Amino acid sequence: MKGVGSKVRIYITNLNKKYRVGEKRLKKIICETLRYIKKEGAIGELELVFLDTAMMRAMNKKYKGIGRSTDVLSFRTEYQPIPATGTIFISIDQAKKNSRIFRTDIREEFTRYAVHGMLHLFGYVDYTERDRRKMAAKENRILKYLCTKEDLSKVLTPR
Repeated sequence: MKGVGSKVRIYITNLNKKYRVGEKRLKKIICETLRYIKKEGAIGELELVFLDTAMMRAMNKKYKGIGRSTDVLSFRTEYQPIPATGTIFISIDQAKKNSRIFRTDIREEFTRYAVHGMLHLFGYVDYTERDRRKMAAKENRILKYLCTKEDLSKVLTPR
């Protein structure tokens, strides 16, 4: 499904059995994020896949060689030079855990991960502490913007 004002096809797969993802709301959030980072005219296909802890641990082990779960993994499609083309894996369980640690709402944490993954697809990196601070500042600005545009309460609900 294409988002309004975007040429990016967005596909959502939820493999997490504990939460429902508000697909329509999330697609609007993705489009608003593209608008905010001035990539509204981007062309491509974006897949978001939502996992639980065990599935994310397996993905992290397979692709990064790290035997623990993580919050977000982003992969640009290698054969496509188009930045908006790729897959973002998100652990909803990690969003829940981190929302308790950081005292944030799980839906905000979940949305942050989608934004974080998109930024990676557009070339943002978080290898160094400086990179992480820069990326976190960008995420915070985008989240603040999104909160003025969208109701995040409908993006994620318990089953």
